[in-house]
Amino acid sequence: MATQRELQRMKAEREERLMNKRRRNVLIVMIELVLCLVLAIACYGVTVLNSYHYDELDGDIYLETSDTAYRETRMVTSVVEVTKEDGKTETSVVEIPIETEMSGYRNILIMGIDARTMDFETTDGINSDVIIIASLNNETGEIKLVSVLRDTVMKLESGARKSYNKATEQFYGGVSDMVSMINRNLGLSIDEYVLVNWYGVAACINSMGGVELTIPDTTMLYNVNMYLTFTNEATGIWAPQFTAPGTYNMSGTQAVSYCRVRYGGINDTGRAAHQREVIEKLIVKAKGMAYKGEVNTLINTAKLGLANVRTNIKLPEILYMLTQLDKYEVAGQRQFPEEGNYTVGRVVGNYYAKYGILDVCVANDFAQEVKNLHEFLYPGQPYEPSEFIQNISYQMALDRTGR
Repeated sequence: MATQRELQRMKAEREERLMNKRRRNVLIVMIELVLCLVLAIACYGVTVLNSYHYDELDGDIYLETSDTAYRETRMVTSVVEVTKEDGKTETSVVEIPIETEMSGYRNILIMGIDARTMDFETTDGINSDVIIIASLNNETGEIKLVSVLRDTVMKLESGARKSYNKATEQFYGGVSDMVSMINRNLGLSIDEYVLVNWYGVAACINSMGGVELTIPDTTMLYNVNMYLTFTNEATGIWAPQFTAPGTYNMSGTQAVSYCRVRYGGINDTGRAAHQREVIEKLIVKAKGMAYKGEVNTLINTAKLGLANVRTNIKLPEILYMLTQLDKYEVAGQRQFPEEGNYTVGRVVGNYYAKYGILDVCVANDFAQEVKNLHEFLYPGQPYEPSEFIQNISYQMALDRTGR
C-alpha cells in the first residue's frame, strides 16, 4: 500500500504531466495564430499590390545633389606612421574628418496634381498644385512638413521650356524632373516621392470619416463652395455645400476644396498652410483610430490610398511605416520661401520680359532661404549652400530687380 509521501509524489507527477500538456497545446495554438497572421499579412500585401502604382524614378533624368544635410562630417581617431628626415618612423594619433550618411532622416516629396481621374499614365499638361517635403526623423518619429509655394521661381531642369520658371511648371516634364529640380535648388537628396490626385485624397478622407476644419468667414465660405462644385463633378464624389462659416467635419471633396482655395486674400501661402493642416490632422486622427482598435478602417483607407497614388516606395516599406503609425507626430511645419522673405506680383522685375512668366513668387535671398530650410529640417547640422545655389540666387536677385 502506497504511503502518504508516495501518493503526494504521484499526484505532483500527474499535475506536472497535465501542465506540460497544457503548455504544448498553448504553444501549438500560438504557432497557429502566428502562421495565420503571416498568411493574412501576405494575402493583404498581394491584394494591395494588385492596385499599387509603383514607378521608379528615371535614372537618366533624376539627379540628387551631394550638397545635402543627408551627409554629415564627423571626426575619427586614427594612428598613423610618419617618416622623419632621418629615416626613422614614429606613430602619431590624429583626428581625420570623414563624410558619412545621416541615416536618421527620410525625406519624401509629396506632389498633388490637378488631375481629375486616377489615370497616372501621363502627366503631360498637368501642374503640381501641392509640393510638400515630408521629412521623417526615423529615430523619434517626428515629421516636419515644408510647403514649396507652387509659384516660387526656381532653376528648372534642362528639359524645361524656360530656364527660370515657377516650380509647378517643372511637373510638365514628369516626376523625375520634378524631384531633381527640388534636390538641386534646395540642396537635398530626396529619392522617394508620392504622387496623389483629387480623387485619391477625397476617397481616403471619406474612408476615415472626415476631418474637422474651420471656415472662418463668408469670403472663405464662397470660395470653398465654388471649388466644391468643380471637385464634386471632377471626382464623381458628391458632398453638400456649406451654408455658413463655422467648424465642420468635412468630407473628402469638401476638404479637398478647402485645400484648393487661394482667393480672398489668403493667396498661395494660405493654401499651402491648409494643405499642411489637413495632413497633420489626418495623421492625428489615424493615430487615434489605431489606439481605439479601428484597424479595419485604417486597412481599408490604406488600400484606397495605395490604389490612388503613384510612388517609388516599395510595398514592404509602406506596410512597415503603417505599423509605426503611433510613433509619428508632426513636430513642425513651414513654407518655402518663408513669409515676408519674397516678392510677389503680376509682373515682378523682368521675369515677364525675359522669361514670359506672370504671377511669380521670388525669394529676396534664395541662398539664405535654402540655408534657413536646412536649419529647420536638421537643427544643429552645419550647412552652406553650394556654388550652384549661390549662382542661381544671384541671377534671381538680378531678375527680381529688373537688372
